[in-house]
Amino acid sequence: MKAMHIQPNTSIEVGSKSKITLATLILMASIGLSSSFISNAQNPHGDRRDDKSKKEQHDNGNNGRGRDDNRGNDRYDNHKVIINRRPVVKQTTVVYRNSTPNWRYASLPRRNTVVNVAPSTSIAVSFGGINFRYNNGVYYRPYQNTYMVTPAPIGIRVRYLPREHRVFNLYNRPYHYYNGAYYEYQNNDYVVVPPPIGALVESIPDGYEKLQINGDTYYIVDGVQYRAVLQNGEIWYEVIKIIS
Repeated sequence: MKAMHIQPNTSIEVGSKSKITLATLILMASIGLSSSFISNAQNPHGDRRDDKSKKEQHDNGNNGRGRDDNRGNDRYDNHKVIINRRPVVKQTTVVYRNSTPNWRYASLPRRNTVVNVAPSTSIAVSFGGINFRYNNGVYYRPYQNTYMVTPAPIGIRVRYLPREHRVFNLYNRPYHYYNGAYYEYQNNDYVVVPPPIGALVESIPDGYEKLQINGDTYYIVDGVQYRAVLQNGEIWYEVIKIIS
């Protein structure tokens, strides 16, 4: 085979549209770029076609309108927005007003306390043949020649209650509560009624008995059994049983 002699300025056609000179080709070969240049010259649209192919692979059927990460576009994915957030842990704080259930009535005389005379501000209230003395929510029963602090008798009527008494509704009925006694307002008087089952009060009278049953705490006072319950982050006392 005869050798071909090519002049240095001879043009060589590469591909269908690009021409380069021999001198240029030798120079490019010396720096390692000839193969890349020839590849690009043979396929001048290759990169764009490859980019388009990759984009179509990741377009996820959005016709060029979505993202290239298979998550879609807000306009074409039903406006679903996923936000990763840490779970919120709600903490409940138990508020103990005081360490004892009788915190509100701790300054009052406890049940069965005996006094020589009833307070001078007390008034006489006759009920069931007994002349009780009533003073600011506390009842005194005659005991020998003295008086004994006693629970409010069911059915007794008084004209007024201390300003600190509480009012609540249960079973669509209003009740008034103070120091272990439950009242209904009838004909301008406050009448003592049996404690309604389910009533919640924030404090009970002094002189209670404390019980622990199956991990629950109970209190018995005035023949009523209460259970300590959590109400809006505070310890309250629920009437669950009438014992006597």
